[in-house]
Amino acid sequence: MGLRSSEHKWNLIGLYFVTLIMRASFYISIASIGDANYMDGSLELWAITAVLVVYPVSELATVSFFGSYSDRIGRKPIFTGSLFITGIAALMFAFAPDVIVLLVASSIFGIGAAAKVSTTLSMIADMSEEHNRARLMGYYDLSTLFGLVGGFGLGILLLTPEFGFTPFIILLAAGTACIVSGIVSQIGIKETKTHIHVDISVTELLRTVASDKRIQQLIPVYVPIISMYGMLVGYAKIILHEHFSLTATDMIILFGLMGVALIIGIVTMGHLSDHLMKRRPFIGVGLFGFGLLGFLLVSGSGPGGMDLLWSVWPALPILGFIAGAFPPAAMAYLTDISSADSRGTTMGVYSIFFGSGMIIGPTFGGIAYGLYGLVGLGFFVALLIAIAIIGTYFMPEVHAAEPKIE
Repeated sequence: MGLRSSEHKWNLIGLYFVTLIMRASFYISIASIGDANYMDGSLELWAITAVLVVYPVSELATVSFFGSYSDRIGRKPIFTGSLFITGIAALMFAFAPDVIVLLVASSIFGIGAAAKVSTTLSMIADMSEEHNRARLMGYYDLSTLFGLVGGFGLGILLLTPEFGFTPFIILLAAGTACIVSGIVSQIGIKETKTHIHVDISVTELLRTVASDKRIQQLIPVYVPIISMYGMLVGYAKIILHEHFSLTATDMIILFGLMGVALIIGIVTMGHLSDHLMKRRPFIGVGLFGFGLLGFLLVSGSGPGGMDLLWSVWPALPILGFIAGAFPPAAMAYLTDISSADSRGTTMGVYSIFFGSGMIIGPTFGGIAYGLYGLVGLGFFVALLIAIAIIGTYFMPEVHAAEPKIE
């Protein structure tokens, strides 16, 4: 039973759509403040970097609270409120007179994201079952991915002279889109947590989840892979510029091959994970795909490296497809081991893993790259993948059920 046959179909579609809007609003905002016309060109590079740092720090600092609080009062109030918060932050970006206000806006955006992510994951988990969980979580990953790529790409496109949009107009549209999404969500999206236990404190919920051995076993798996993601996001542009001689056509083909294959992989592997009722094998296979893909890209750098990469080009979509096994299985596993009464807290703890990785990856990746160049970066990636794969070995499989024939 996938999305089409789920009794929560329209609720889920609404959540995916709103997630796409919220993520796109942030990344189109990042593209806008990096434009030369924003603040009349007075915004320096350090200020943009500070915005990118403040956002995950504020998200990391508040996400566990929102996750646990949603276990107490329900998901929808926090979920809907998060969209208004992110809308206000985007509007502050549009009207910010100086860097101080911009940093405050980035912090508010992070708080809104914390409330949004923890409640959205919890609501999807509430509406999922063991036999469709990986697929439903996989669709969430896709909506996040589309929001990131689509928002940033659309922002860059609209800011070109051919389209001629100003950063102010784009930021105004982003903020308005979030606020409208909040209104639509309040009207159209239903609450998913029907049994509310107000007698459990946030501190007690956090203590219970954090002391769960199965949650602790996820740390060496989830944090390294998210660290690698954060490192790639932070340094991909620099690496591509300094070590690859790529034409625009090369870029489109290269990332098109991997991107389409990754999307197909997330959908297909999510279905297989649900069908076989297994998570660990898919997590391990996905990690292997990510690792080998990273190795090929690193080996393709330098003079003549692209010739080597193009000589094995069929491996790129294959490995992209295999890497797609990780996101749906990893999120489904997290939901499998969570209880209905503390699911929001569990998703908040996961978001702490995510935020930690987004800090660890760029920090230590930058040190490795600064000291030893691409070799150091390659070693760091290999180390992260090795830790994650070893960690997967010690994770217990949740389900011993027979595969469900659909």
